[in-house]
Amino acid sequence: MDSHRGQWPIAAFLALLMVGELLVMGEPGQAGALVWLLTVPICIVAVTSFRSRAFTVPVAVVSAVLVSFVIMTFQVDVPTILSPLTIAETGAFLVITAVVVREEPRRSATLSVGALMAVSLFAAVVRGNWFSSGNYNELLGSLVLGFGAVGVGLYFRARDTESGRLIAAAVTDAQKEERIALARELHDVVAHHVTGMLVQAQAALEVSEDDPQAAHRLLPGMVRSGTEALQAMRRLVGTLRQGETEAATTDLAADVIAAVERTRELGIATRLRIDLPDEVAPELGRSVLRLVQESLTNVHKHAVSPTMIDVDISRTDGGALRVIVADDGRPGELNQGGYGLVGMRERVDLLGGLFSAGPRENGWQVLAELPLEGSK
Repeated sequence: MDSHRGQWPIAAFLALLMVGELLVMGEPGQAGALVWLLTVPICIVAVTSFRSRAFTVPVAVVSAVLVSFVIMTFQVDVPTILSPLTIAETGAFLVITAVVVREEPRRSATLSVGALMAVSLFAAVVRGNWFSSGNYNELLGSLVLGFGAVGVGLYFRARDTESGRLIAAAVTDAQKEERIALARELHDVVAHHVTGMLVQAQAALEVSEDDPQAAHRLLPGMVRSGTEALQAMRRLVGTLRQGETEAATTDLAADVIAAVERTRELGIATRLRIDLPDEVAPELGRSVLRLVQESLTNVHKHAVSPTMIDVDISRTDGGALRVIVADDGRPGELNQGGYGLVGMRERVDLLGGLFSAGPRENGWQVLAELPLEGSK
């Protein structure tokens, strides 16, 4: 679960505590109003701690110290529950404790919790609402709340760790499967080039005795085929896999048009623009097709209420082939974390290209740039 999801319920809860505290205080006067205002930064950093904790603990500590001095100086009567802090301060401190224990490294979390405990003890002494009255029941209650917050943080920390392991394993599996897919393509492409080299070599042997010059003219073609085979081997690395679900032909434009037509048959309007160079390396053409197919599949699986898909394949000024697949649907939860995206990124990385995928102003977009020469 995303830890940021609890941010807004916590914000509403702390806001209610602030309002309730103000109502209990009645007419607080200037000193009481100052105490209430100094509590606001503590509640703010408690909410923002879900995203950034750089200043959370320092701001909370400084604000609590200032509140303590105001209460001691002006003898302000503020409501408390099981804590030397005000009601809103107590709620904010509990939230901060749980968040830092969950998110921060152990050393940083320990120091942060220690600082919060120290300022709570300081408040107990300075505000004079504990030891002077001998109310140790509140001390016990405060310890229970503190340990409870630490326990909640540790629970979510353990759950996040386990979730991280599962995600890492899934990502590794997806990368492995994509490498296996590329290995099959490596076999097809290299076999094509090596076959060409063998044919030319056999022809050179046949004519070498009668026409040595003709045999010599065949050598550049053999060198070119060997170079292309070597480039393919460098691009596509991995192990074997069982098979592909959809086969690619040697006509990239026709394959892409067929994939787009299948999408149109499923009821989603699709615009297509293709500007391809005269020659596209087979391994590059297969990767472009896979990117288009996977992106269109993701739209069907994860986009919410899409009405239009734009597929744009064009050449860039930098000598690359750019692939853009964008839709106008609302991204679903799996769209942002699907393992298909991992496979696409792995494929593009192995070809030395650039890849990005994410929400745009209206919908979702996949963008990839693959070098036509195949060099990083």
